[in-house]
Amino acid sequence: MSATGRAGLSKIELTADRLLLVEGKDEVNLLGRLVKDCLKDDGQDIQILDVGSKNNFRPNLLGIKVAAQARPTLRSVGVIRDADDNAESSFVSVCNSVRSVGYEPPAAHATFSNDTPAIGVFIVPDGSQSGAIETLCRRSVEGEDAAQCADEYIECLKNRNALRSRNHDKTFAHAYLAAKRNPVARVGEGAQQGVWNFQSPAFAALSQFVRDLAS
Repeated sequence: MSATGRAGLSKIELTADRLLLVEGKDEVNLLGRLVKDCLKDDGQDIQILDVGSKNNFRPNLLGIKVAAQARPTLRSVGVIRDADDNAESSFVSVCNSVRSVGYEPPAAHATFSNDTPAIGVFIVPDGSQSGAIETLCRRSVEGEDAAQCADEYIECLKNRNALRSRNHDKTFAHAYLAAKRNPVARVGEGAQQGVWNFQSPAFAALSQFVRDLAS
């Protein structure tokens, strides 16, 4: 598995026949660990690309199409994007980007098109609810002592009218990570330390998407 920071640049060097596009460096770190967990090896068959932001999928898809002219063996491209406030609109946005560069988008969330390369889209957390990658992380450790304490911390902030964050899952992630042996600030860094439970049902659909990409 290789990871490439692109930050929206359209010139891309392909090093694998299966690509995974994510929104940022933190997602690269988290998905890199998830890919290894799913494939039970070093994940050399998947190249992870950091597109820089949710607005940069189109130029990177265009860059992939150009680069694929020199790598006709490209088999599949997976796109992972946060739902944020609206999962449906996020899916439509990615599909529009896919279609605009001449690729065939999938018919539904977490599936792949029948074209070559096959294009798949996964909207985190589950294709229907609002949220982000932190939502899956939170669900994966639900019930743990540290998770319950983080939940109580958030509830305390609410009760005191002191919670200013609109993203409670991200607030939870920061609080949960602060309790670990080597505290870090980002969920991807936590994933590199093995903090999140990728065997949890919370990650089952995303893990299957990665396996479908690799198959």
